[in-house]
Amino acid sequence: MKKLKNLRIRLVHLAIAGIAFVPVFSSCSPEDEPTPADARDVFVANWTVNEHSTQIGNSTFTVSIAKSTTNTAQVLIDNFYNVGAGNKATADISGSAVTINTQTFSSQQLHGSGTKTGANSINLTYYMNNGSVIDTCTATLTRQ
Repeated sequence: MKKLKNLRIRLVHLAIAGIAFVPVFSSCSPEDEPTPADARDVFVANWTVNEHSTQIGNSTFTVSIAKSTTNTAQVLIDNFYNVGAGNKATADISGSAVTINTQTFSSQQLHGSGTKTGANSINLTYYMNNGSVIDTCTATLTRQ
């Protein structure tokens, strides 16, 4: 009987020791990707723009998005509205949201907003007001 009791105690100790050494595994789904230290990092790239303008119609062009060096919440969109390299619109970034606050851009008033809809896509709606006509634009930006 004593041998049986000692055997049970040993088995319990072995079971406890075995549980202590079981490795713990966790998995990461694509939705669990780590958030970058700077939310703007996921926007920085060259993008192909497919734009629909109520005044111009459909057009395709390229923009380049870079981080602002003067505001840690902003990006600069070069060639916005296809007005040429060196012409940069400013946009605020908060998570996946893009806000284009009212600003003078290419001698017009610009404002709009949008959302980063995946790793390689941004949807924007914006308005260009030249003082007499407001051009309403929708655009899909695709990472190059």
